[in-house]
Formats: sequence, structure tokens, C-alpha cells
Amino acid sequence: MATNNAINLNASGIAKYDGSGAFSAVTVSQHQPLVGAASNGITSLGAMTNGQLVIGNTLNDPSIATITPGTGISVTNGAGSIQLDVTGSGMRWTVVNAPTNLGVNNGYGANSGGATAFTLPAASAVGATVSIVGMAIGWTVAQGAGQQIHIGSSSTTLGAGGSLASTNAGDCVTLVCLVADTIWYARSVIGNVTVV
Repeated sequence: MATNNAINLNASGIAKYDGSGAFSAVTVSQHQPLVGAASNGITSLGAMTNGQLVIGNTLNDPSIATITPGTGISVTNGAGSIQLDVTGSGMRWTVVNAPTNLGVNNGYGANSGGATAFTLPAASAVGATVSIVGMAIGWTVAQGAGQQIHIGSSSTTLGAGGSLASTNAGDCVTLVCLVADTIWYARSVIGNVTVV
């Protein structure tokens, strides 16, 4: 077998051998990722912008794309960088002193001169959470049609007639929705809460 032979190419680029005795040169573009192509070739995927990645695509050339943020996530693409941040930073807390419609994944400090009146959210996904902390006299939680709250072995009356009520400062409750829009369970309760 002959060794140390010269290879003569008539073009510049990355040398490619076709397996049948012919060599050629593959031209590639600057600053672009390379992948294997047909006939043992090499090809450029294309120009990339800030924050893009090469992402696999089964039995096809990979794709150039950015990361897609999901719920509660933000993505900031920079030159040679990708920053991921959590935007849903847990419960947001508000002190209220007037009747309030509870918002999902929110906490409330009940601070009115009388029992602060709250109403369950009309729309809530499974896993939605609300919390109430009694800062002043107490609080009440009213329900809408088809809604119900379970606390241990007790349950409120199904529908708009059911409610929870506390009478003391420091009484607290955290409720979790486990049937979308309608059925809530107490995850924690502090104090003396009346179930109607």
C-alpha cells in the first residue's frame, strides 16, 4: 500500500473523500455549526443569533432554535449566553381591608375592622392555591355555584350557601383546588374556623 502520497484539490475548504477515489472540498460558512451530510459530506446549518442552540431532530439535520419558555419561566438571550428566570415566584401577598375576590396563587392579609369577606375564584386549575391570614378580627370565605371546601372530615354546603368563617386575629387557612373551578381542600388551618 502506498503511503505519504499528495492529495491535490482544486478548491479550498474541508477535504471530503467520496469512497471511490475522488477528493473534493466542502466550503463552510464562518461562525456556523457543521453537521454530517449525505455521502460523507459536511454542511453548515446556517447563521445563528444570540441565544440559539443546535437542537436534535430525529433522523434529520438538527435545527437552530431558541429555548421556548414555559409557564412561570422567562428566557433572556444574549451574545453567547442564555438566562433563565422563574417569573412565578410563589404566592403574592396583599393586605386587604375590603371585600375581595380571591385570586389564584395569592395570599391575603385580612385587616379590616370587621371580618374581611372573601369569595373563592370562579375559575381555578387543579393545584391553584389561596391563603388567608387574619390580621384583625377575622375573615369569611364565600363560595359560588357548584363550589365546596373540605376541611378534614368536614365539608361546606355545596354551592353559594356554603362558607368558612373565622372570628379571631391570627386565624389562617390555605386552600388548594383539586377539582378545577369547584372543589377546594384545606391544606392547613390555624385557629377556630366555622364550616357552614
